[in-house]
Amino acid sequence: EAERVAHEVGAEYGRTLGVQMAPGDASRSVRSAMQAVADALTAHGFAAHASSKDAGNTAVRSHCPFGAAAIENPVLCAADRGLVEGLLSVLCGDTVSVQLSSRARGDDGCVTVAG
Repeated sequence: EAERVAHEVGAEYGRTLGVQMAPGDASRSVRSAMQAVADALTAHGFAAHASSKDAGNTAVRSHCPFGAAAIENPVLCAADRGLVEGLLSVLCGDTVSVQLSSRARGDDGCVTVAG
C-alpha cells in the first residue's frame, strides 16, 4: 500500500512538473524527454544524466537526496519511478514503460530505463 501511494504521489508531481516544463509543446521523443527528466531529477538533488547507450533511454543517478532514508525505506524509490512516469506522460504525450533499478533495493545503481 505504501509503495502504491508513493508511486501515485510521485506521478502526480511528475505530471505537474511536466506541464510547467513544456506547456502546450508538441510531444517529444523518449530520448529527448529523458534528457529533460535527467535535468529535472538533477534539479531535485539526484545528480542525474541521460544516456541512450546500451540499455536504451536511461536516466542514471549518481546521488540520491533521500540518502540513508532510501536504504532504510526503499519504498521511496516508488516515488522516484512515479515522478519519471509522470514527467514522461506529459513530455511524450502517452504512457511510456519505466523500469527502475535502485541501490536501496540491492541493484548495482540507480537507473531508470524508459521505452
